[in-house]
Amino acid sequence: MKTKLHIYAIFAVALAFSAPKVNAQSVLIQYWDFNKTPPTGGGGGDSLGNVTNPLKANQVAAGLDTGHIVYSRPQKVYGSNGPDGILDNGAGAAPYAYIYDFSNSNDTNSLAVNNSFVRTRNPSDSSEIILYIPTTGYKNITLEYALSASSTKGPNYNVFAYSTTGSAGPWNKLTSVMDTFTVGGVHRADTMSAINVVTAASKWYPVNIDFSSDPNVNNNANFVVSIRLAGPNSVLSSGNDRFDNFAAHGTSISSAGVSEITAQSAGYNVYPNPTTTEVNIVSTQYTGAKVITVYNVVGQIVSTTETKDMQTTINTSALNAGVYFVEISELSTGNKYTTKLVKE
Repeated sequence: MKTKLHIYAIFAVALAFSAPKVNAQSVLIQYWDFNKTPPTGGGGGDSLGNVTNPLKANQVAAGLDTGHIVYSRPQKVYGSNGPDGILDNGAGAAPYAYIYDFSNSNDTNSLAVNNSFVRTRNPSDSSEIILYIPTTGYKNITLEYALSASSTKGPNYNVFAYSTTGSAGPWNKLTSVMDTFTVGGVHRADTMSAINVVTAASKWYPVNIDFSSDPNVNNNANFVVSIRLAGPNSVLSSGNDRFDNFAAHGTSISSAGVSEITAQSAGYNVYPNPTTTEVNIVSTQYTGAKVITVYNVVGQIVSTTETKDMQTTINTSALNAGVYFVEISELSTGNKYTTKLVKE
């Protein structure tokens, strides 16, 4: 999946990338809207998202640990007693009123209540927005947010990295299948131009990153994403980048955890398992039509078969070795059963 420029397509020269919306089956698992972030929502210090007071997600999927954000900034002083960049709260009327809001079906131009946002104020050189995003019980993870800037003086670049073992790393760069950023005509999978015709006018721009290609991100309590600020502007004494509506989406993998018991208890036998060239799905109870779908570990469909037969044989010779999931969907009852399949 590539990031999507829903409107302002003419500005692709400034920041070229495209992507479909979040899959309709995805659910919101972590979300930050910053509408009640101090000082707007109460007392607070001069810098938000510090280690002592991280910014906790405003919405969290049921049963999932709450994500949080920490802003890591080098303690630098520029010039004679110059300013030290902070992350603080911003809000205002037009042009800030309409913003990309990913909390409700991936709306592209919704009016967010209160519409506060956070801004990384210069000097911000090498500062990082670090998002702790537990994904336990979910797969096909995507991260969306809205981006703007105070002017052309905002930090030039957002540089991305992610870890599946917590903030101690090791840190991984984004790959081209996660996103494709073109900076100055050069493909840079991990670096995005934060300043373009849209953002420099203090209007909002949608960013979307797809982590579904890395199975280590799935079902992971230690998934962390870093957005580092960089570029010539980041050492200035004024200017800022603005961020809002960080949203992590995913699809549930809860059924996979009880897959073999569920399918067998419903009277389905799947053999041979492990398999090499073919697998048989036999129903000992249900006699109606059904759809048999085979998924890989990142939730991508590799085979779909609709049948009324009590026994169905699926060719697996073209599949790579690894773990797959077979979902059996009964059309007349609406019941779905899943079992794990190993291809040798």
